[in-house]
Amino acid sequence: MFVGELFCLLLYGIKRGIYGRNPNNEDEKLNPALIAIPACFDICGSSFMFIALTMCAASVYQMMRGVIVVITAFMALIFLGKQQYAHHWISLSTIVLGVFLVGLVSILESQKDVGAVGTTSVTGIMLLLAA
Repeated sequence: MFVGELFCLLLYGIKRGIYGRNPNNEDEKLNPALIAIPACFDICGSSFMFIALTMCAASVYQMMRGVIVVITAFMALIFLGKQQYAHHWISLSTIVLGVFLVGLVSILESQKDVGAVGTTSVTGIMLLLAA
């Protein structure tokens, strides 16, 4: 993912080198430092996910990542004003219930087998949800 972002930055630099600075260009109105804000969130989120992966079983990690659908739906609702219909709310509720059950069962099972390989910790699940 980071290689892809770096490639986009490289292409942007090539474009700026070819076309130069044009005061009437719409791209000039965007402060390049503003790109650092989402980049910092991306780096922090990715770091949290990779740390959480060391604390969780891979299957639990993949299932817990399903909560991203819920977060995206709420952001679309808040920032874009997208209307969520009844079937959207039902599916989001199902996703939340499924993620909750996977997290709960994995924590309860890890407390039974403390020394087992691939056990899940509460900290790992919290890091995944924070990411």
